[in-house]
Amino acid sequence: MDTVSRRLELLKLEGLGFSQPEIVKELSQKLACSRCTVYNDFETRESWQPIMQSVIDSPRVLLKVVNRYEQIYRQASIRLLTSSNELAQLGALNTMLKANAALFENAVLPEVFARLKALEDKAKRGVFVP
Repeated sequence: MDTVSRRLELLKLEGLGFSQPEIVKELSQKLACSRCTVYNDFETRESWQPIMQSVIDSPRVLLKVVNRYEQIYRQASIRLLTSSNELAQLGALNTMLKANAALFENAVLPEVFARLKALEDKAKRGVFVP
């Protein structure tokens, strides 16, 4: 596996909630590379992660984030509708609530804050804001 594939796998495992030591162990075994190589990927991620995840194009990133939260919500919704276990249903509802809250924080709040900032700037200049 090449460097790009290794780093994508690192990001995937991290996104799934694995800790750094778990990721290092998994990737070094799976890819037959040294642990130092994987630790180096963690240490240098500021230089390669934005490029690999297209962070430079923030609207595109926002679309990815929105898509991810929507997928999480859909999966939880399926669990809610198909599970007969009451605790699983409660867990699904909790996941749906968290996905909605996170989506709101990432997609809606920045726009609201930007509008408020613009109105505040206008008010400071004495411009009438209806």
